Amino acid sequence: MRTVFAGKTSRAGTLLVLIVASSFLAASASACPICGVPTVTLPERLARADVALLVEWVSSQPAKNSTPESTTYEIVQVHRDGTGKNESPRHKVGGTVTTPGQLTPGKAGNLFLLLGQKHEKLGVKWEIGPALAVTETSYQYIIQAPSPEAPAEKRLAYFIKFLEFPDIAIANDAFAQFVNAPTKDIESVAGNLPREKIRRWLADDKTPVTRQSGYGLMLGLCGGTDEARFLEKQIADIDPERQTGLEGVMFGYLLLAGDRGLDYLEKGYLANLQAPEGKVYPAFLAIRYFWSYGNGKISRPRLRAAMRCLLDQPQLSETAITLLAGWKDWSLHDRLMKLYGSLRKSDESTKKAIIGYMIASTKDVAQDERDVPAHVVAGRKCLDELRRRDPKLVADTETYFFVK
Repeated sequence: MRTVFAGKTSRAGTLLVLIVASSFLAASASACPICGVPTVTLPERLARADVALLVEWVSSQPAKNSTPESTTYEIVQVHRDGTGKNESPRHKVGGTVTTPGQLTPGKAGNLFLLLGQKHEKLGVKWEIGPALAVTETSYQYIIQAPSPEAPAEKRLAYFIKFLEFPDIAIANDAFAQFVNAPTKDIESVAGNLPREKIRRWLADDKTPVTRQSGYGLMLGLCGGTDEARFLEKQIADIDPERQTGLEGVMFGYLLLAGDRGLDYLEKGYLANLQAPEGKVYPAFLAIRYFWSYGNGKISRPRLRAAMRCLLDQPQLSETAITLLAGWKDWSLHDRLMKLYGSLRKSDESTKKAIIGYMIASTKDVAQDERDVPAHVVAGRKCLDELRRRDPKLVADTETYFFVK
């Protein structure tokens, strides 16, 4: 069953729609959800190209009258050329190539990787925008990388040794490989991950904060008891200016510490009304992620119990209600009715989340079930009461609620 709320919602409400819509689906094989923003990597760009030339900048000309801007290069190496007739390459080392419509700033000696697609009329349609600046080292990194179609274990093992490489372009791309990878693929190379280096990177303020979540997850996959203690200290002592990606650190901590780790997050943040939102929200994300990608060290009933703590956190109660509906926690009817009675008129989005929870509970019936489950009876009773109190709000919520 997939429960969906549609219609106008708050920013938090939009998140709720996504949470509920996904919570009944099997774990996705998409990119790691908490490692960062997926991007097209350099080896992927190379794999898509029919033509790949290592070139040296010669000159560039800005557009003039009807003549488009262009850049001219000398060909240093032909890595791939699938454009010639009868499979004979049209580009040769020492020759030149000009790219109309592409203006790449440079100076003599600058190296670029020129990528393009076969084109019936133009011969080659080069990538839009400036050519890819490379060094001899980054060029070798790109052309020696395993194909994107290679097995994940082989592919990611290659990129591990380039994490935090001195060449920032290489370091960024190597990390992006893990951002783009499903969690199960990262887990397949856990034995190759350099735990001591990852600890140093997490402790170093010079490490880009955007990598914190991914490194937290990696350490959770490859670490042990000492790494669990290290991550707990990182969570407790983290600079408020570097809390971006804390959810990955917390997730890695849960992988290693299990129930004890969840107790720590629950007492320190989820159930602590004085805790800063900068730590409460990442804890919520870590537990939500653990529900789908955890290693079994924490039971689902225990995860539900921890998530229920957020019902008392005003900034996240709406989110927690909808998530718990997605997790089929049907123990909350009485508690949510009491909460509904305490809400103000301006708390409409939270009221809708409660109504949505009640509706969802009435829909959760197995096809072959003969007797009406207790949670369905409770949900119907609560809905009748809510219709009496707020008939329009219930009607509006029902209009934008459906189950797939």
